[in-house]
Amino acid sequence: MVVGLLAGILSSLRPSIYQGTARVLLRPNDPAEQLNPNNLVQPFADPNRYVTAQESIIESEAVAQQAAKNLPTVPLRDLETKVTVSQGGQSDILDISATDRDPVRARDMANAVAKGYIENRRLNAVAGLQRAADDITAKLGPLQDSINQLDVQIAAPPPAKSDAPTTPTDALRGTRDAAAEQYKTLYARQQELLVNIALKRGEAELVSEAKTPTTPISPKPLRDGAIGVLVGLLLGIGISLLREQMSGRLRSPEEVEQVTHLPLLAVLPYDDRSARGNDLATVDQPLGPLSEAIRSLRTSIQFLGAERPVRVIVITSSVPGEGKSLVAANLAVVCAEAGYSTHLVSGDLRRSSLSPWFGVPENAPGLSDLVARLTPPAGASGPNGASADPAVPLSRHHTEGGPSLIDVLVRSPISNLDVLPSGRVPPNPTELLGSRRMAKLLGELASSADIIIIDTPPLLPVTDAAILAAAADGVVFVTALGDTHRAAVARSKTILEASGVRILGVVVNKAPRSGGGYYNAYSGYYGPTTNGEREKRSRRARDRSRSRPMGDEQLPTAPLGSEPAPPSSRLTGGPPIAPKPR
Repeated sequence: MVVGLLAGILSSLRPSIYQGTARVLLRPNDPAEQLNPNNLVQPFADPNRYVTAQESIIESEAVAQQAAKNLPTVPLRDLETKVTVSQGGQSDILDISATDRDPVRARDMANAVAKGYIENRRLNAVAGLQRAADDITAKLGPLQDSINQLDVQIAAPPPAKSDAPTTPTDALRGTRDAAAEQYKTLYARQQELLVNIALKRGEAELVSEAKTPTTPISPKPLRDGAIGVLVGLLLGIGISLLREQMSGRLRSPEEVEQVTHLPLLAVLPYDDRSARGNDLATVDQPLGPLSEAIRSLRTSIQFLGAERPVRVIVITSSVPGEGKSLVAANLAVVCAEAGYSTHLVSGDLRRSSLSPWFGVPENAPGLSDLVARLTPPAGASGPNGASADPAVPLSRHHTEGGPSLIDVLVRSPISNLDVLPSGRVPPNPTELLGSRRMAKLLGELASSADIIIIDTPPLLPVTDAAILAAAADGVVFVTALGDTHRAAVARSKTILEASGVRILGVVVNKAPRSGGGYYNAYSGYYGPTTNGEREKRSRRARDRSRSRPMGDEQLPTAPLGSEPAPPSSRLTGGPPIAPKPR
């Protein structure tokens, strides 16, 4: 639009240019050629070459000089530079056009050049005939003198007798008759040439004179603006494609699979409300496309645990903004809704984003407080004189002012789902996550729930995710179409493989829901078609999730170090998620 607007404005500022066009017919019916059909000679055997030659002649200086005789007010340079010639289709008609700011002047130049060309061709054709006529005229004079002398000799009386030789009269008459016949032939040819000269039209004929133009041929702002829009569109597409190729961003799930060589666990559609951080799709829109895609992710992980248990799952990505926290939170919700006792752990000790979705206070104690304060210095004892031995379950330790696991776990509004916040930001997050106390805490968490989902920082900025992944049963790697770069994905995979962790697969986030995406053809399948019905079903789902009184719920009373009870329910249609052995 910018290019089109600029083109239109610049075009409107240009002066108006008018064009006059005269039409000339090549090789017309020449009366001189009709009188002498045997003298008709084709200048060129190839018509196209002949027309091209005539176009060059019209644009020559000789024609411009001939036109200038009829139009002395116009400079010769204008007649040479402002006149163009074109063939009218496949015919023998040439269009002679002249352009100028003055419409009358444009008309006069076109007509002057057309007439100058016709006159130039006529003069060239007449010049040859005139030379032949002049040659005959030069021969007729001496021949006439010879005939006159012969006539005098024939009429003279015979001379008196003398010794000088004499010419017989009969011989003189024969010579005179031969000269007279020759004169007669030359004279007839001379008269024929004079007639041809008088009738000669040359090699062209003016078919139509140029009329005074009333509409300028340029500028045309609308046309130029439209061309500018088209050029700008092509330029924009070219720049966009070039940027896309140079940026190296992933654009399709197939491209993600080709780059990572990992199984595709799920393709999550882009959701505006979730992207703004306002909603948790599995709670507020349980029948929407994003919620169904999260359930397919849960099913994919379930089948991955058929042979090797998958209970502690790390969710990570390459860089911030790819939606790993959103995937972790929604996955925890659908696992809890399926009947699994689920712990959602905020392992991002630097910038956690899980708390607002579950109503956790901003300064609530969490993972960092628990790991940093559980074990007191050597020789110290816990509350009531209890030793802070690492062999004692972490949930039983209480340092002075330090929380226990029961204290920091937050019961969410979703049944079977507890949230462990990240806590206060520590000065040494990497050291805390890589400590023995963190590994022991993960074991305690796994003994009190069926599934542990850990949201971690991105892989490339820090190494926290790789450290936690080493203590987990598997890693789910999240990518975002249009945001994730090829190089970032390749580098992240290298980091995970170097850590020796099990990569369960890749999740493609922010897939388009229109323009040939994965979800546009099936958008009507995911629930009610009206907003009212969709809102009613979402409200009923939230009410069911929040039906239990928050104040009456307690964490499991069995010791965290004991063997966990079997899950209250299993996913139907696939193998169960096996408990993790101690």
